[in-house]
Amino acid sequence: MERERAAFVCRHVFEGSRSIRLVAHEDGDWQFLCGEEHEPGDGPRVVGLNHLIERDPSIVEILELRQGWEAERHDVGAPWVRRQIGE
Repeated sequence: MERERAAFVCRHVFEGSRSIRLVAHEDGDWQFLCGEEHEPGDGPRVVGLNHLIERDPSIVEILELRQGWEAERHDVGAPWVRRQIGE
C-alpha cells in the first residue's frame, strides 16, 4: 500500500484526542476512526496515511484489508477484528 495515500479521519483522530479503533476500506477509500459518536455536521478530515502510521505504527497490521472490509479493536494494542462491512 502506498503510504503517501490520502485517508479520511474523524475529528478525534485528527486532533489526537482518541486513538484509531475502527478502520474501513470501502470504494477505494480508507477511513481511520475512533469508533465513537460525533456531533452532527462534524465531517471527516483528510490526512496522509504516512502521518497516521507515524502516530500509530500498529495500523500497519491492517493495511492489507480488502476492499469492502473493516477492522475494529477495543484499544491500541488489542487485536484487530476483521469483517465485511455490513455484517
